Amino acid sequence: MKKAFCVLFALVFAFLLCSCGAKQSQPAPNSAGAEFQTVTLPAGSEVDLDLSAMSGTMVYSEVYNIMSSPENYLGKTIKMNGAFATDDNEIYYFCIIKDATACCQQGIEFILKDGNYPNDYPEPGTDITVKGTFEKYMEGDQAYYHLVDAVLC
Repeated sequence: MKKAFCVLFALVFAFLLCSCGAKQSQPAPNSAGAEFQTVTLPAGSEVDLDLSAMSGTMVYSEVYNIMSSPENYLGKTIKMNGAFATDDNEIYYFCIIKDATACCQQGIEFILKDGNYPNDYPEPGTDITVKGTFEKYMEGDQAYYHLVDAVLC
């Protein structure tokens, strides 16, 4: 319940920040036909979606797609960069991604492979690049999504 409240609060806060300025009519992103291209990184590790290589506008759009249609991303390896954040109880860990104008932000939860807090996690606010597999988990009747077996790059 507390996590649901925190997520709802973060989304409302992000909406309020993004609602400043003139409104423009834009078509909603369509992720129904989302295709993934595997990219081989120099270290030899593969990702299905590399958000760290996209522009701020593209990253924010893709994160919107992830949040809107998470089932399209299940099992995909995603790499992203942003600011590290945790909740007040240090139970949930997030990579906070800002849009191109740095006014709006969304977070994707992750769990480091064999990591324990605070030893293996950075200080809140630290810029990070994280890679992991996008998976679904349940808390009661509520579905949540996060990156599992994540590693800091």
